[in-house]
Amino acid sequence: MQIVEMGRPLTENEVLGVERANKYLNGWGDFAMIGENVFLSLDNADVSKDAAGACRQAMERMRSILNQHPDFSTLFMMDNHILILMEDAGAFGREAMSKEEYNDSKARLAHSLALRSELLEACEKGEILALVDIA
Repeated sequence: MQIVEMGRPLTENEVLGVERANKYLNGWGDFAMIGENVFLSLDNADVSKDAAGACRQAMERMRSILNQHPDFSTLFMMDNHILILMEDAGAFGREAMSKEEYNDSKARLAHSLALRSELLEACEKGEILALVDIA
């Protein structure tokens, strides 16, 4: 995995976010980090060969997400974190939660909506923190 920082060094938490996103994507492909815990998958983009193209694709995806219906899927990951997916983007919780808390529909909805807000805010901000080449 190669991390291409965009404009500034990543913070320790942002690097941890890149590592977790890479784990959750499980080799699916290159991706862009647009928040500490928010990522966009990039299809048909090879960051190592065309970083500018990957940036364009990420910017297009952010605009697309902001202009779509705000539906999302919620997943409980093996490391006890929630992952939400919207179109080609994902956001994951910083804190682990218990299986019991996840099974409580009100708690799950509250966590999921907070993550959806973070994802949408990152798309509105339109900043790419890093591109990640998993080759």
